[in-house]
Amino acid sequence: MATYYAKQFVGVADGTKIPADKADGRQIGATKGVTVATKDNTNALANNDLVYIGKLRVGELLTDLKGLTDTSFGAVTISVGTLADPVKYVNAATLTAVNVPTSLGPKAAALAAGPLTADEDLYVKVSGAVPAVVVAHWMIERACIH
Repeated sequence: MATYYAKQFVGVADGTKIPADKADGRQIGATKGVTVATKDNTNALANNDLVYIGKLRVGELLTDLKGLTDTSFGAVTISVGTLADPVKYVNAATLTAVNVPTSLGPKAAALAAGPLTADEDLYVKVSGAVPAVVVAHWMIERACIH
């Protein structure tokens, strides 16, 4: 039976370096930061509309993105990313559970890329229509050192 180490622990806990490296505090023992962004329920969302939901700063790592709504989005899909890469973290996810926080991402590749080297503004992009009366929240969890 083989024993493998997650990449964050290579050189830290595997005995390959003496003295051992220090763990990257942005990923090991990091503080969890949370941003809650709420859709303005006076605005209906049309196909391809964007909603700004917050910022990730240099050194932060998106670890979870949840959606919560009081009405099923049905066939409407949600993507989350930046203006340059609108599907960086979530690509065409559905949000059909009502009043249940639902994890939508991030994609494995985005998490594997590690902490950010530049600030990023985050946007939700909807594919379909969402009525104004729908209450929707986005919870962004990130690993950070603050």
